[in-house]
Amino acid sequence: MNDNQKSYLSTLNDEKSSVVASLKINNKIFKKLITFMICSITYLVVTFITKNNSSHDIQTKFVNSFVSTIMNVCFAVSVIASIMYILILVSKRIRDILDNLKYKVKKIIFIFLDWVLIFPLCATIASLCFAFVFTFAEVNGTSMAPTVSNNSTIFLSYLEKIDRFDVVVAYITTEDSVVENLSIYQQEQYPEYYIKRVIGVPGDTVTWVNGVLTINGEVVEENFFDQETIQNHIDTWTKDTGFFGNFAYKENGMIKYSTVIPEGYYFVMGDNRSNSIDSRRIGLIPKKNIEGVVKFEISKSGFERVE
Repeated sequence: MNDNQKSYLSTLNDEKSSVVASLKINNKIFKKLITFMICSITYLVVTFITKNNSSHDIQTKFVNSFVSTIMNVCFAVSVIASIMYILILVSKRIRDILDNLKYKVKKIIFIFLDWVLIFPLCATIASLCFAFVFTFAEVNGTSMAPTVSNNSTIFLSYLEKIDRFDVVVAYITTEDSVVENLSIYQQEQYPEYYIKRVIGVPGDTVTWVNGVLTINGEVVEENFFDQETIQNHIDTWTKDTGFFGNFAYKENGMIKYSTVIPEGYYFVMGDNRSNSIDSRRIGLIPKKNIEGVVKFEISKSGFERVE
């Protein structure tokens, strides 16, 4: 504890003021309790926004597992502090009891507030970042191999502009999917999250036939494949996995078709083309359903940029 804190506590002790009663004469402790309340309210607002607007749903599970316990404790401290403060204002007997608290008790409460406040502050910043700036997510599947490995962790930015060939995380709901006659079990799986590569953007025409990609009539070399991957999959690529340029998408609940990607939609495919559920099957992805752009992968091999 530094000299300023010692001086402050000594002053409180000399004046025979309890920590709670000193809320009236010293704004340091009052500001700490107010900060607890602000953190609690901020977290509740962020949670409300993300749940009701379905904005960045992918962050909810991560935030809940990492932050909610801290914020629940913070909320409890805020409620207790508010109740105690009200009781102090309305009851002289309680004020007298608190005024007689020993110096050691006051010191413990002061230090407790000083240190514990770090956790809700960090948790609040984390919840804001995970809701509106970036998040982390675990990859489940091999549809983006070899670019992104199964069971790795990805760093996802919400603020990046979506460009062709970006790796993104997107989701499809029953309202968006062009797959008809879904079973009850399949419907329960929605919204379904996917990590894929953006191949076509609004205004594009796209084909992928026999492993050859054409965009707007020009052959495009996909340099994110290595030769080993091409050789391993070339047989399957030339069979059932092709895309011949007829886009399917949902608009106002109706399935539509087009040879040009309409505004507000993207065509995505996994790098592991022979084992990827993507726009060839589920249709174009609405822009609003793209969570963000994958910038980095964290795996056993280390921290790598995703390109």
